[in-house]
Amino acid sequence: MIQINEGGNVFKNADGTPATQRINRADVDPTIMWLESVTNLDLLGNKLGTTGIKDSSGDLDIAVDPSVISKDQLVQILSQWVIASGEDPKEWIRKSGDSVHFKTPIRGRTKLGFVQTDFMFGEPQWMKFAMHGGSTESNYKGVDRQILLASIAKANGLKWSYKAGLTSRTTGDLISKDPDRIAEILLGPGSTAKDTHTVEGILAKIKHLPNYNELVADAKEQLAAAGRPLPESIQEGTAVWFKKMQSILVK
Repeated sequence: MIQINEGGNVFKNADGTPATQRINRADVDPTIMWLESVTNLDLLGNKLGTTGIKDSSGDLDIAVDPSVISKDQLVQILSQWVIASGEDPKEWIRKSGDSVHFKTPIRGRTKLGFVQTDFMFGEPQWMKFAMHGGSTESNYKGVDRQILLASIAKANGLKWSYKAGLTSRTTGDLISKDPDRIAEILLGPGSTAKDTHTVEGILAKIKHLPNYNELVADAKEQLAAAGRPLPESIQEGTAVWFKKMQSILVK
């Protein structure tokens, strides 16, 4: 089962309640621009997932290139701002895995409240593809897309990882980290990275394939358990399809 940490309340008040809140879409870019002024990093073009796409976001997910700045260097810069503001960095900054978390004043103004920013270190261009959050029209979450891609990869003897890319399931060797090439391998010839952006887009590319049920087997089980089941698909020409057509014709 593929797991992706989405959001989370890293920062707590003394009473245990979350110290951060959701952020409205209108406040996302101004807040990130404020972060750019503090860190001197290009952040606005490195938004991940659904950050700035949906009406509101639980946190700000932003890709950071480790060849430009290290986690410790970023922590130092953020700490300097926090200290200059008369606060304790321990209450504002956390590190975990590949990320630095920052309790960020919305639009840079503490009176507007705080949103959690997750600075996620890796290859920004790859991360923007791998962690694409879908669209506002989709009925599924970004994690559902990951589950579906992993299911399709497994049925093809491969393994999908939003970090490692597409690899061999037996040897672990890298097959590809090229978005368009991955789309062709998983969804069929002529597919592009854009076809992988949403669960609906992925299903549209594979629904006519003869091994459709095998491709979605893992995803079907996981998404049903999560309360977001995949739509039923009946393959043309199969026994089930003929039975369905017969039931329609005899009415």
